[in-house]
Amino acid sequence: MPRVSICIPSYNPDYFEQALRSALAQTYTDVEIIVSDDCPTDAIEKICQRYAGFLTYSRNPNPGPLTNLVRMMELAQGEYIKFAFDDDILNPFCVQFLLEALETTRHQNTKLAFSPRFTINSQGHFTNLINPFQVSDGLKVISGRDFIWLTAMRHHNLIGEYSTVLFRREDCFTSDGEFRLFDVNGLILPDLAAWLDIAQRGAFVAHPQPLSYFRQHENATSNPEKSPNFVHCILFHEKILNSARERGYVTDKDLPEAYRNLANVYRYWVGTFPQLKDSIERFESYAFSGFAPPLAANF
Repeated sequence: MPRVSICIPSYNPDYFEQALRSALAQTYTDVEIIVSDDCPTDAIEKICQRYAGFLTYSRNPNPGPLTNLVRMMELAQGEYIKFAFDDDILNPFCVQFLLEALETTRHQNTKLAFSPRFTINSQGHFTNLINPFQVSDGLKVISGRDFIWLTAMRHHNLIGEYSTVLFRREDCFTSDGEFRLFDVNGLILPDLAAWLDIAQRGAFVAHPQPLSYFRQHENATSNPEKSPNFVHCILFHEKILNSARERGYVTDKDLPEAYRNLANVYRYWVGTFPQLKDSIERFESYAFSGFAPPLAANF
C-alpha cells in the first residue's frame, strides 16, 4: 500500500500534462498517482496512455467537480492525500516536505500541512506569492481554533486550494465511512469547507517554502467571469461567520470588525454580482450596532 496518494481530478486538458509531470517528478516516491477523468473528450485519456505504467486512470461515472473530488478520496489507497489539480503544478519537494512537516508535528495533533504558494498565469509565468500567515523561519503550527477565528474575521481562504495541502485520508470520512468534508450538492467553497471541518479536530502546520503553483487563467473553474454560481462562494463567508458565532469561536466583541470586513469583501464583488448590495447594507448596520441575529451553524 502506498504511503501517499497523489490525486489528479481532471477536466481541462490544456495544462493537464504539466500537472501530471509535476506529480511524476516528486522526490518522495512511495506514492500512487490516480487520475479521475471528467473531460468531455478523450484528450486527457490519450495523455494518460503515454504514462500508463506510472498511474492509475479511470473516467468519473458521475461527472462533476465535487463528485470527482470525493471519488478520488474513495479511490485513494494511501494514508495521505495529496491533490494536484489539472492546471496547477507541484514543486518536486512538495510531497516530501509536507509529509515531513505533518509527521514532525504529529504530537501537536496536526491534521493538515500546507505551504505558501506561487500564482502563475496561462504561460506559466510567476505573478504573485501568497503567504497570508507570513511563514518564513521553520514550520509554523496554527491551532484549528485560531484558523476558524481568522477565517470568520477576514473572510478569505487563508490556506489555499487543494493543490497546496496534504492531509490524512482518515480525516475525510466519519467512523461509519461517510464522506464528511463538505456537502457534495452544495454550491460552496469545497476547499475552505474542508479546512474548516478539519480545523474542528486538530491543528495545521505550514512549511515555509512555497511548494505549489496555482495557475490563474480565463478557463479556470474558479474564474468568477465564467461561473455565475461563484456568487455562492462569496455568500458562504456569511455562513462561516454565523457558524463561528454559534460555536463560540467568535464573540460579540468581535462582531463589529467581522461585519466591517465582510462588507468590504462583498463591496469588492458587488460590481460583478449586484445582488450583494442589500447584504452590504445589512452588514454595515450590524457593524454599527454590534449585533446580528443568531443563525444555525453551517460548517
